[in-house]
Amino acid sequence: MPATPDSGGPGRQKLDYQVPGHRVPAGTGTFGMILFLIALFMLFAAAMLGYILIRLHGSKSPAPGTIQIPQSLWLSTALVITASVTIHLAEKNLRRERQPRFRRWLTITLALAIGFVLVQAPSMVLLLQQHHAGMAQNMPLYGFIFFLVLIHALHVVGGIVALALTSAKAAQGRYDHEHYLPVHHAAMYWHFLDGVWLTMFITFLVLR
Repeated sequence: MPATPDSGGPGRQKLDYQVPGHRVPAGTGTFGMILFLIALFMLFAAAMLGYILIRLHGSKSPAPGTIQIPQSLWLSTALVITASVTIHLAEKNLRRERQPRFRRWLTITLALAIGFVLVQAPSMVLLLQQHHAGMAQNMPLYGFIFFLVLIHALHVVGGIVALALTSAKAAQGRYDHEHYLPVHHAAMYWHFLDGVWLTMFITFLVLR
């Protein structure tokens, strides 16, 4: 009796589609990450558009040039930009099979990400205090700024968790020049958060 595709006979193998989940199409993970970032982009874009409209046309918006932005946000901006550079260097060294440099840059990125959140925390406390003071004058805009900074910081915390897991696997030698997509996806996410924060911070400065 001749071998059939599912018989496992000589010279024949089971077709991949007959084993559910046996093989994931190439690029699926990256495509999924792109869709995820698009969804996040719409969230942040809608929030920023709302802020801009309220700042420019809101009847209770403070006079131009009167919004006080915490000075520590400049430091957090420098940290997020630097982290974007370091994770790029981590991925670059991984794809060139420079494992020690890869792990070092990845660890530095994780430290910078944690530093970003630590710097943001007192800034958010200050914004919340300004919000309470503004509410006494019926000016709730500081609350909106606080919300935007908070929602970004929460996504950074999610990025820290991902970086910590990635760093732990890197220490176990789980990545190399052929298996680097998890690191690439972490870099994509961090570059996205970098771009979102720069957009937010520049908007805050321009529309003070």
